[in-house]
This record gives sequence, structure tokens and C-alpha cells, in this order.
Amino acid sequence: MQPRQNIAKSACEILTEEIRRLFINKSTDALKKIPAKELLTSKVVEHINTYYKLGDNDFIDFVYEEDKNNLRINNPDIIYDRINDKDSYTWVINFLADYDNFCRKLPFWSLSLSINKNDEKFFAAIINPILDIWIFSEKGSGTVNNQRRVRSISHFEEVIVSHTKDITIPKTLSGHRLLSLNSISIEIIYLSCGLIDYYVISDHEYKRYQDCILVAKEAGILVQKHNNYFILANDKNVSKL
Repeated sequence: MQPRQNIAKSACEILTEEIRRLFINKSTDALKKIPAKELLTSKVVEHINTYYKLGDNDFIDFVYEEDKNNLRINNPDIIYDRINDKDSYTWVINFLADYDNFCRKLPFWSLSLSINKNDEKFFAAIINPILDIWIFSEKGSGTVNNQRRVRSISHFEEVIVSHTKDITIPKTLSGHRLLSLNSISIEIIYLSCGLIDYYVISDHEYKRYQDCILVAKEAGILVQKHNNYFILANDKNVSKL
């Protein structure tokens, strides 16, 4: 049987074709009417179930509760429950959390499929074929994008800061240029690639976006904990705080 990481990568190939077709061929009005997240989720769940029987030792879960509620399934036992923690695998889906960007034909959105073992994330795949993002990250093995290793090395002299909408920029970073793409996942990926210098993320979103946090850490990003938020940056930038 193929490793779960390989199944996740082949699922991303299916997603790439489907999402590219929708984004390029459909109008803004059409995208608003299409249940894109549900359609994509159904295809991925079917693909995973072909290799690993869902409901036995493999389950699916969602970053957003509304996505779980919108999924039409015949067998509710495939949905992850904490009673399944011991020696189980969970396929965590986060498709188009930045749905407004997608519907407005803005390229800042992502499809994420990650895998947890005993509720600990060890693999994440995040894609956006429009931005040429094909990122895979495995705990302890680094992050790669299009088969090239990703390292967080700053590319610009000007310091660029991004943050989640539910947190205020701390004073130590407030004097720098702010960048908002209305997409937490793309902003953290840009941080991991050195296009953003600092990322300020709330406790709540930090727990929610563990797929992106894995990508960032494996790309060399350090995490500095504060009262109700985290600052993410590479070692050089952390030393300047």
C-alpha cells in the first residue's frame, strides 16, 4: 500500500485540474453559485477511500466546522472524533478558506490537505496552481515547493509585516510596511519563502492553521509566543525584535 503522503500528493493532482478549470473558465457570478468546496472535498474523500478505508483507522476532519456540516456523506463514521485518537490517522481538509478571493477571481487562495497521527500533524500539502504553489512539508524533512527546497531568506531591504485580522500589530512592528492578502495560508507561505519578514497570528488562528505552521517551521521559521498572539519570523529577524 502506498504511503499516505503519496496519496495526498496524488489527491493534489486531482485538485489542481479541477480548481484550475473552475477558476479560469467560470465567471465571478458563476463561482459564487458553484459549491466548489463541497465538490472538491467529495473528489478527495473518494480518492483517499480508494486506498485507505475511511472509518477504520483513517478519518477525515475539517479546519472549519461549516465545511464539515456541508459535506454530504452516507457514512458519518468516517468523520474524525477524538475517541479515534489512538493510532489513528486524520486527513484534515481546508479548501478555499479564502473563498471571497476565489470568487472575485483574485489568486490569493489555497487548497490544503494535511495528515495527523494521533492528533499530531506530520504532513501538509498546500497548492494553488495559479500562483505556482505546490508545497509539501513533512515534519523533520523540510518544505519543498515544486521540488525545490523552501527556506525563509528575506528578499527585500524594506521590512514587510502581515497579521491575522483578529489581532493588532504590536508596537515593535507597527512602523513597517503592512501587507494584507486576505488569505492566512498564502501570507504564511510568503513568509516561508522570504517575501514577508514578520507574521503576527492570534492564538486562535495559530491552532487552526497548523498545516501552514508546519510548512513555516520546516522552512526555518521560528515561533515567538506572546500573551495572545505569536510572532513568526526567521532567526535573523527574530533577533531584531
